[in-house]
Amino acid sequence: MIDRTINPDKDIQLRTSDIDRSKLEPRYYTMSNGRKITIFDSNSIDIIKVDFVFEAGKAYQAKKVVALLTNKLITEGTSKHTAKEIAEILDFRGIYIDKSIDSTSAFVSVLMIKKYVQEILPLLYEILTDSIFPENEFQVALNKGKQSFLNDMMKPQYVARRNFYQAVFCEDHVYGSFATESDFDKITPDDVRGFFKEHYLVDSCDIYLSGNVDDEILSTVNSIFGSGVHCSKTSDIIIPQPIFNEPQKLFIPKADAVQSAIRIGKVIDTTWDSTDFAELMIANTILGGYFGSRLIANVREDKGYCYSIYSLLQCYRGVNVFFITTEVGKDVTNDAVKEIHTELYNMATKPVDEEELSVVKSYLIGDFIRSIDGVFEIAERYKQMCANHSSEVFTDNYLKAINTITPEKICQISGRYLQPESMTQVIVG
Repeated sequence: MIDRTINPDKDIQLRTSDIDRSKLEPRYYTMSNGRKITIFDSNSIDIIKVDFVFEAGKAYQAKKVVALLTNKLITEGTSKHTAKEIAEILDFRGIYIDKSIDSTSAFVSVLMIKKYVQEILPLLYEILTDSIFPENEFQVALNKGKQSFLNDMMKPQYVARRNFYQAVFCEDHVYGSFATESDFDKITPDDVRGFFKEHYLVDSCDIYLSGNVDDEILSTVNSIFGSGVHCSKTSDIIIPQPIFNEPQKLFIPKADAVQSAIRIGKVIDTTWDSTDFAELMIANTILGGYFGSRLIANVREDKGYCYSIYSLLQCYRGVNVFFITTEVGKDVTNDAVKEIHTELYNMATKPVDEEELSVVKSYLIGDFIRSIDGVFEIAERYKQMCANHSSEVFTDNYLKAINTITPEKICQISGRYLQPESMTQVIVG
């Protein structure tokens, strides 16, 4: 067992002054049509990454699953290239494309060796403007998606997650809305094509360049993406403010489950850029945000109820969610919940000692430095902040909080936001 009384970093004095804030600032390039792209430079690598961010997440879909399918299928064929031809072109050159969506945004990211930029960017433009969503590829993706959904619904953790978000947001809120099996039977290729045409607007999406970006690269990007008429960005959808429901206690029996999945948490009424949120992040780290946390020490190491347990502050556009999640043996479910409540209560009533706080501060500064240790990490961080309508005000607040927070302040912020009686509890098992 790890001795939590020993500070492994006591001889390593990490300070927020060790952080080079200048690395976090991008530069901008204005293309011929007046459109700006965001750039993070590094001449130490011979790689280019291009990120496209579209207002095309779940919030924009008229039918559930359409946003996800559209994102998955955009590389599956254009009027000029089949899915196989596109895959062969990319694979032969070792080019990696990552596609994903969240509740509000859709992301397409391409990582390539610099020498292939002039060859690949035209194909990428073709994909983003001329995807045709062939019937066969559509049906294969739909069937896989449905089977994946059915598999997930057999997992207690997944069921607990769905029911938790439905409970804290309500099922008609975009953050609490999830697909059902029947939703997969309602989608047609024309639904996907229509969503693509309406929301994957290359002339108005956000573009990020990172890596070894020189004048030749910018000229190539400009010739391909800067020649069209720059359109105003699609109006951001208005995410309704969540209704702060009374805390619920839900139990969903699952006879064949070996373990119980537990999720306890709430919607946090504070923005990402607020001082409270920065301070709450530190309190959350102490509670369950790293391997030396109180939840790990108690529920995993001392009691042996689980293999993994953690707490997290999850950021959405306009709102944040706190939750604790774990899986424990069915016979110790109630005992585990009791210990979780004990740790929440202790956070709000007993100041942490200086040694514990010192360990956490060193961990957080080191973790922050690691998160900006590389141009792609910096670009990804900036991209996600912009997608969530946040800014570097968060960074200022966060680093200031690490410098100034006291044990008493951690008690206060925990008492304000982490009261056990304010939490919704979902147990599946």
